[in-house]
Amino acid sequence: MLEVIDAFSARATFFVIGEWVERKPDVVRDAAARGHEIANHTWSHADADRVRELATLRDEVARTSAVIETTIGTAPRLLRPPYGSDPGRYARVAADCGLEATVLWSVQTFDWQDPEAPSSIVEQVVTEAEPGAIVLFHDGHRLKNDERPRRPTVAALPEALEWLRANGYGMTTVSELLGA
Repeated sequence: MLEVIDAFSARATFFVIGEWVERKPDVVRDAAARGHEIANHTWSHADADRVRELATLRDEVARTSAVIETTIGTAPRLLRPPYGSDPGRYARVAADCGLEATVLWSVQTFDWQDPEAPSSIVEQVVTEAEPGAIVLFHDGHRLKNDERPRRPTVAALPEALEWLRANGYGMTTVSELLGA
């Protein structure tokens, strides 16, 4: 994904899972070195609708912020709640952990469903994009220990970015978009 994004001179925000950062610090450092923003997506992809204790959510966020800072030398500023679940609770947790904002998305590509046809991912971008949109793509790997790439997402990315560029959209980090 990094090579595709670079080919379009685009910048992105990667909301990363702490467990993944711990396993793949070289990839996270590479993304940051290329000018992409690295942000928090909890330690284990914790669903706030299932985790009742705020202390558990705080630990998920704090551990991830710590491993990001250790890995790239900069603390994350943003948090994206897994599944978009309970953004109000996550906003409180983010503030408790020193993060500046909790961010959701405005264009859901449904790439996490691993559609067989990359064209369905591109179609979501084409029909839903508007100025200021935050497009949600998932990285090239699934959760936990599954290292198989999300081939449809990677395959869809060039066409989606080309369409965005051809239609006058800029591709930047979420912090830059929000003027943070």
